[in-house]
Amino acid sequence: MTADNGLIDYSCFHPDQVELKRYFEEDKVYTVQIESNLACRQGCFFCYASSNEQLDKELPKEIVISVLDSAANMGVRAIDWLGGDPLERKDWYELMKYSMNLGMKNNIWTSGLPLAERDIAKKAVEVSQGGFISVHLDTIDERLYKKLHTGNPKEKIAAIIKGVDNVLVLGKSSDAMFNCITFTKILANEDIGQTIRFFYEKKGMRTCLTQMCRVGSALEHPEWIPTNEEIKEAVSIRDSINYPGSLKSMSTMDANKFYCGGAICVTIDGDVTPCSVIRKGFGNVHNLALETIIEKNKAALLYTELRDPKNLPGNCRTCKNNDVCWGCRATAYYEAGDILAKDPKCMLGHN
Repeated sequence: MTADNGLIDYSCFHPDQVELKRYFEEDKVYTVQIESNLACRQGCFFCYASSNEQLDKELPKEIVISVLDSAANMGVRAIDWLGGDPLERKDWYELMKYSMNLGMKNNIWTSGLPLAERDIAKKAVEVSQGGFISVHLDTIDERLYKKLHTGNPKEKIAAIIKGVDNVLVLGKSSDAMFNCITFTKILANEDIGQTIRFFYEKKGMRTCLTQMCRVGSALEHPEWIPTNEEIKEAVSIRDSINYPGSLKSMSTMDANKFYCGGAICVTIDGDVTPCSVIRKGFGNVHNLALETIIEKNKAALLYTELRDPKNLPGNCRTCKNNDVCWGCRATAYYEAGDILAKDPKCMLGHN
């Protein structure tokens, strides 16, 4: 692997980055994100998926099955299971086995707390063969954790780390695991590096940074939105640890354009969106089949216009990173009001 390939390999998330790039070039959906439920024991005060929603809310099983069937019919290669925490659904294992039997890889985005139970960790490793597992631990500092989440910080941090250890012992490669940090002002400066280094040095895992956006519960804490300088510093720390020597970089939504341009999301309400953070629907699976929705709205859902560098917004057209990055579409949407606008939170100051 060359230094620059690190950004492609790991920020595609998917092990088969060659196939993912091919799907991107062919303007096809590689990944369907399914926001299966809202239940989550972590209690993040900035959660984009929930605000006043009922925490026991779930996407009905029959709808999930229909989405999986549609995804398989379209040749989708991976299902990203989101929540809440998808492992809090009683039927999560059954649904992920169903997805596997359709020939798709399962990627699990969990808080990590359920994985502290060995039986759950074992099943998660089984159904994520060929895919990845991401846990969510914003900080290993108990004092800072308490500011961002409900509950006992010491117990929750310990449970997430125990869950990671369970998964590793049960045979999941650390290269197929991530820790996810939602980057807020509270974590700026030294803390972000401490947590990223902990996972990289102690667990062999890279960390995925995601940008806090003005949506969901985060609307109650606008003071937590980091500045561009804080984002730039966090990205620099992430790159130095995760991608040492790479000449390329990207935004705090730690997913390169190949992942973003090949993924769509089905939200808890059944809305089909270009991204789990962007709560702008282009059709609803309660009313239309997923294939039909994508056929009618492919350009908007897959950012088709941005595939031509001449159509990139602002300074993105000449940016040295535009072969892997096109800015965060979610921050463009919430900060500038336009999914295709330049990213106002770009770490290079492209605004």
